[in-house]
Formats: sequence, structure tokens, C-alpha cells
Amino acid sequence: MRKICDLMPMPDLLQTESLLVIQPHPDDLEIGAGATVAKLIRAGKKVSCLTVTDGAAGTYDGSVEGSELAATRKAESETAAKIIGVKDLHWLNFPDGGNLIYDEIRAAITSMIRRLKPESVLVCDPWLPYEVHTDHIRTGLAAAEAAFLANMPRFCPVDIENGLQPHAVKIVAFYYTAYPNTFIDVADTWTLKMQAIDCHVSQFSGGKAEDFKTILQARAEALAAESGAALVEAFKVLSPGHLHIFEDAWLS
Repeated sequence: MRKICDLMPMPDLLQTESLLVIQPHPDDLEIGAGATVAKLIRAGKKVSCLTVTDGAAGTYDGSVEGSELAATRKAESETAAKIIGVKDLHWLNFPDGGNLIYDEIRAAITSMIRRLKPESVLVCDPWLPYEVHTDHIRTGLAAAEAAFLANMPRFCPVDIENGLQPHAVKIVAFYYTAYPNTFIDVADTWTLKMQAIDCHVSQFSGGKAEDFKTILQARAEALAAESGAALVEAFKVLSPGHLHIFEDAWLS
């Protein structure tokens, strides 16, 4: 008996020709998918990065001005992107800190999808259990919905009026996921991921970067244990068709 998921098989992220990585904050690409993105770029794939917030709330130091931190984090992100190999960077500059207006970020992401026309979109998983940061939840959900609806001209019609055309995204993938279905061997680019994370000095003070990287390494090794690889990044990879009234998507 065929499984329902066999009727709509998952796509292959490594076969994509163009990818738009969407991150809520200036360090999420490197943490969630840095080694895989570097691997795709090495394979000649086109990769763009869209940062949704300005990162101005990401500190425990009350003496740091938000505008100063935003500028610092943008510079850190640009340096990290060079290490990973991402050259095409875009910034929405929505305020950091959990007050994102869903309709506004969904519309902005839709416009970017229609402008860049990526084959695939990669974003944080909004269905991660116990995730409390609404910047992540809203960004992930808005990006998934935008990727699903960007090919419909009646959705965000102002784009069409401004000369942008509908665009069909073929793959929607999620990092920071508890339900991975894709495990990518990233041993050859893991060092680049670690070096890129080190660029985010404002986020990791007092040795916290090394502790955090140790956790990431342990997870990558645990994910790799059954595959024969040394280090693995894991993702939930779906087609847009899995994202609407497809009850078995979590099994795919």
C-alpha cells in the first residue's frame, strides 16, 4: 500500500539552482544553515540572503544604543556572509524585538521573492516546539506563506502594479527544525560556518561563542551518527504543495 507522502515526494534541496535564505536576525543564516549554504555556493548555486529585522534589541547591555547595535550587527553579518560566500544581501530593517506586524513582513518578503525569483526559500521553522521568540515564529510563517502565494497575482497585487511578476517557488525548506527530513553532509564546509559565527562578536561575549559552537558541533555529530557522515545539518524540506491542507506533511 502506498504512503500518502509517496504521492507528493519531497524535493532535493541540493539540486536547487537558486536559493533565498531568510533570517529573522543577522546571525541566523550562519547558525541555522551556514555550512549548507557554503556547500551550495561552492557547487555554483546562486544564493541571496534577506534579513528581516535590524537586530537592534539583541543585547543584555542596556548602555548600548539600538541604532549603534543595529549598525554593528549589520557589519558583522556582512563579514560573516563573505566567509560563507554570500554576496547578495538584502535588509528589510523591521524593528527587532518581537513586535513584527505579520501582514507587513509577509508583503515585504513576497515582493523580494518576486524580485529575486529564487527556485527555493530557506527560513527558520515557525513550528519549532517551545520557540518563544515571535520574530522567528512570524518570520518563518510569513516566509512560508509568501513562498506559497507569490505565484498568485491577486495576492499582494501592488507588486504587480509596480511591475513585479508572480513567481512560483519550487522548494520551501526550514532550518531550526524539530522534524527534519533532509540531512546534508557538511564536513567540508563546517569550518566556514564556525568562522562565520565568530564574526558575530556582539552576540557572543565572555567565551559564549565557544560554548555555543560546542553545542552546534555535538548536534551535527549526533545527526551524522547514522549516516556515515562526520557532520550534518538537518532541514525540513517541502514543496509548496505540502504547505496547505496536506495532513501528512509532518511525515514527509
